[in-house]
Amino acid sequence: MTTRSRSREDPPRFAVIGAGAMGLSLAAMLGRAAEVTIVVRDPGKAERIASDGVSVHGLIEATAHPEVVPSIAALADAMPLTAIFVATKTTAIDRVADGLRPVLDALPADEHPFVISFQNGIEPGRDLMLRLSEPRVLRMVLNYGATQTDDNAASVMLHGPPHFIGGPDATHAGFASRLAGLLSDCGLPTEPVENIEPFVWTKGVLNAAMNPIAALTDSSVGEVLDSPARDIVARLIDEGLSVARAEGIDLGTSIADRMWAILNKARPHTPSMVGDIRGGRPSEVGQLNHQIIEHARRTGELVPTHEVIAALIASFDWRVFQRRTLTGGSGP
Repeated sequence: MTTRSRSREDPPRFAVIGAGAMGLSLAAMLGRAAEVTIVVRDPGKAERIASDGVSVHGLIEATAHPEVVPSIAALADAMPLTAIFVATKTTAIDRVADGLRPVLDALPADEHPFVISFQNGIEPGRDLMLRLSEPRVLRMVLNYGATQTDDNAASVMLHGPPHFIGGPDATHAGFASRLAGLLSDCGLPTEPVENIEPFVWTKGVLNAAMNPIAALTDSSVGEVLDSPARDIVARLIDEGLSVARAEGIDLGTSIADRMWAILNKARPHTPSMVGDIRGGRPSEVGQLNHQIIEHARRTGELVPTHEVIAALIASFDWRVFQRRTLTGGSGP
């Protein structure tokens, strides 16, 4: 591993793991104020990004020309890094952790970059912290949705800032505050919080209520809200909020009303789980409904609607697994 000597006057340097819609849009925005390295495993996509850069359009406009590396292991040569953003699907957490752990272990503890979970779900930040044995992990809760439009471009059709960054406590509040300022300057208005859990649960409950229903009905958020499936969304919200209360998570007053307001603003958006089901890719139900079910079992809450919806989505994931087994491990 080689490292480059950098002074305090140098601009911050970030890495982005994940070259889907979220990773591309993040790399484009970060490039406004920082040096960026992006991990791109697909050779064709990597060549396109190296040649033409990355861009995001729609409600956010930005372009950048990040350094491209073919693997997480190659980030060793990009050190020192300020932070590494994990912008993959939560289904890739194990793979990301397996690749990132040796990169971090090769560094002195006080030179570890922060790892930022830039993902959906309730537990991905804690999962990364556990799998990496790394305390310097923060979580972002994002109120925007992006769709990949090309190998190197994404479009943002949903943007409802502020976004939030923090950990389970105030240990790394200083870094979170500095990073929130930089992200805000890059066009992603972000607020630092000392306890990210209420924000994680608010979005987690909301996504677990809407995303699988949109996927099962092949619908946008607005189409779900205008259909009979709206009643199922209501049940999922009520069950998720009951679990949050049982866990002692304070989501504030009128949280259900606030969630319905958020969904109404998101009417044009089509959740990424819809694309996963359409494309025969594993879904993120494990970090959404399954997490709520696990917490419900610990607290004694009943979540029958989540159990049914999780089983239906899991049947799609089972079909993906069966295809990969039959084809010797190759995905669709």
